[in-house]
Parts: sequence; C-alpha cells; structure tokens
Amino acid sequence: MKLAIIGATGKTGQAVLKVALQRQLATTAIVRNAAKLSQDVPTLERDIFDLTPADLQGFDAVICTFASSKKADYPRVNQQLTTILAGTTTRLIVVGSGATLFLDESRQKTVADKLPIFMRSASRAHVKAREILEASEVNWTYVAPPYNYLPTAPATGHYQVGHDVLLYDQHHDSSISYADMALALVDEVQHPHFERQRMTVAWQ
Repeated sequence: MKLAIIGATGKTGQAVLKVALQRQLATTAIVRNAAKLSQDVPTLERDIFDLTPADLQGFDAVICTFASSKKADYPRVNQQLTTILAGTTTRLIVVGSGATLFLDESRQKTVADKLPIFMRSASRAHVKAREILEASEVNWTYVAPPYNYLPTAPATGHYQVGHDVLLYDQHHDSSISYADMALALVDEVQHPHFERQRMTVAWQ
C-alpha cells in the first residue's frame, strides 16, 4: 500500500508517520520543509497549494494533517485536494476539527455551540471545509478529534470510534493522544470502515 502524509512534520503528521513506518507501509512525506522531518522517508517538498495531480498519482491513500493558524486555509486545502484527486481511486483522509462534532445523539447542537463567540468563526471554517469533502466525488473520510486532543500523552493502543457525535470514556472524559489518533488513522487506511463518512476517535 502506498500512503502519502501531508504535513508530516506537524505533531499529528509525525505521529502518523511513525505508525505507518512501523506497519511497513510505503510512505511518502509531503512537507514544506524536508529538513524538519524526524524520519528518513521518501519526501516531496511542496506547499500544499502547489500540489498537482501528478504529485499524488499512484497513492492508495492520502492522509492530510495540515494545520494552520489561518482558519480560512482549511476550506482552500480541501478544495485543492478534492480537485486534484477528482477522477482517481485515491482515498483522502482529512484530520479536521472536533468542534464540528454533535454533542449528543439528538444532533441538535455541536461542540462549536459551546465555544466562546470569538472562536466560532474558526469552527465555521472547519464546517465549510468538511462540506467541501462531502460534496466531492473523491473517496473521503473526515476525522474529528474528541474534546481533548493531547499531543504529549502516551499511546495506549486502545480507542473507540464513532461517526459524528462526541465520544466519552467510562469516566465521561472525551480525550485521545496524538499517538492513539495516529493508530486509528493508519488502522482506517488499512481496514476501511468510514469511506465517504465522518469519523471520530476517543479513548474508551
């Protein structure tokens, strides 16, 4: 299986790259600055907005872990990727925002509704980015982290998955580590269950 990881120098990207290499997947890192890579892997040094269809040709899956302080970039990224992957069989898995998740099974309110007003414009950008995926013809999966997404917490090797509702563990905590999120992402690449669907992950 040939996998590309966009943003492989970021925190989520590095965690995904580590798991992918442990699984011995043929992995390519797509990054803006190859000098920041923590692993010796095939690399494409390119800004995401400069990617072409030829750059992503032949990959079975692309995991996008792009992160930016400019929230308006998120819809642009998904528009770019769905455009250049149109007409291909390449699967696109995008790590998005937990703010897009519903609070409960009634699906009346989202996590964003609980956020301070000044943070809601960012949440709207993430929703728009997700809707671009949903309207596309590519084989997409939008993966939303839980309420607490923990960069330095360890891997446990255990997690639960859901679709579009915030998940909690037995202590009513909604959390996961980057390491276990990476495990879930690579598991989904190798054993698809959420094609053309939303997906969320949390500790059990």
